[in-house]
Amino acid sequence: MTDPWQETAPMTSSQRPRGFSPGTIALLATATVMLAVAGLAIGWYVAGTGAEPQAQASASPSAAAASPSPSPSPSELPSPTPEPSPSATGGGFQAMPDVLTRPFREARLEIMAKFGVSVKVEFDQASTASAESVLSTVPAAGQPVLRGTSVTIVVAGPRVRFPMPDVVGQSCSAAQKKLVEQGLRIGRYLNGRSGTVLAVSVPKDQEVGWNDAVDLTCGVAESPSPAAG
Repeated sequence: MTDPWQETAPMTSSQRPRGFSPGTIALLATATVMLAVAGLAIGWYVAGTGAEPQAQASASPSAAAASPSPSPSPSELPSPTPEPSPSATGGGFQAMPDVLTRPFREARLEIMAKFGVSVKVEFDQASTASAESVLSTVPAAGQPVLRGTSVTIVVAGPRVRFPMPDVVGQSCSAAQKKLVEQGLRIGRYLNGRSGTVLAVSVPKDQEVGWNDAVDLTCGVAESPSPAAG
């Protein structure tokens, strides 16, 4: 049996068998399969890209609200309010100066004048430091000193003793200031605080100790009676 497709001799158009050759059929089948695969791939891609926006759009509002908001960057945070330093002059206080090793009388008067506070003096008799020098202060150097409060100075050596100053004849206010500056305190005003000092409970030049109390008698001195004619 002869193969009608075998090219043994040229055939005329009327002698050629009708239909496609096996090779052509194979090429067509391969092309069809490739087109089908390409169509499936395109459909899958389109379906995938279309589902993503839909999934994003279907997110519930509650889920979006539950997501934490981003924290502000450090540059957006409010600046902390600066705290006043102990040396600030505002707010009714200043910084305690360093008066250690200085003569306590000098340091005491400086603190009283600068801060308007009372100064309490304590003596450390067992200290081996220079006598009458400042060992420590409360508050310490650099700490705030509030107006209207008191400052404590610890002094090396025993309690200081000195002669009673003479204030008779001075105004009552001037005598009070002088006695306090010398290291004494006023115990009582026996006749008010006006006028001049008529008498003091401790005679002048009598030895007194630091922080001893002194009573003052203030008033108006009586004029001497005129001599009888």
